[in-house]
Amino acid sequence: MTGPERPEDVYRPPAAPTPPVESDGDDAEESQEVARVRRRSRVVVITVIAASATLLLGLTVAIVMLTTGLLSAIGDRGGDADTEKPAVVEQEPDDPQPVRAGECGELCGALESEIGVDAGAWTAEAGWSDAEPEVGATAAATAVFTSDLGTGTLTVLQFDTDEQAAQAVKDLGTRIGEPVFQTTVFDDGSGTRYDYDGALTSRVLWHLDAQSTPHEVGRLYLIEAPANDAADFSEQAAYQLYLALPL
Repeated sequence: MTGPERPEDVYRPPAAPTPPVESDGDDAEESQEVARVRRRSRVVVITVIAASATLLLGLTVAIVMLTTGLLSAIGDRGGDADTEKPAVVEQEPDDPQPVRAGECGELCGALESEIGVDAGAWTAEAGWSDAEPEVGATAAATAVFTSDLGTGTLTVLQFDTDEQAAQAVKDLGTRIGEPVFQTTVFDDGSGTRYDYDGALTSRVLWHLDAQSTPHEVGRLYLIEAPANDAADFSEQAAYQLYLALPL
């Protein structure tokens, strides 16, 4: 005979295993969408970075090319400025050269030999020097002679021909006026002399021609001296110097 059963002796079947909790379909789809979004985000970021790098590289290349072209253009302009030379104005062969005080050129040297610095009572202490050519002359020279009769300046203008020297007399007339007397230089009738009897200045102007002996082609001679109170032109200092010259 058995006694009453105790609770712990009563058989109880084991508890059924806990079934696995199944995931909700919506949660699974949401997880997959998040994954896809993340992948797309990574792709977009990578694409943006690549595009930015490409754009930056292109911009850098463009700046380099622009800078190089600008420097090249500036260099070319600078080179052109360095190589460009001002136009040279060639002087005509017949134009007289600028006269410098105290210089004695070819004509001046010839007159030192032909006339010298002494003419009777007249002396050119400073000698001969170049002068500024007038009325189309190719050269000019001058000397100042002094004596007890006064001071006279002899200027010689050189032309290419006797005809040009004769024409220059008319051109000089615009400065010195009209002559009061005209005659020949030599007794044979060659050469022409003009006398100018001004109130302040007396002048003697003459040139020779092909029949004159001696004769230097194209020479025109002009003496200028302060006028004095002489009774007639023959006593003027200019005429007295003319008579004394060894020509």
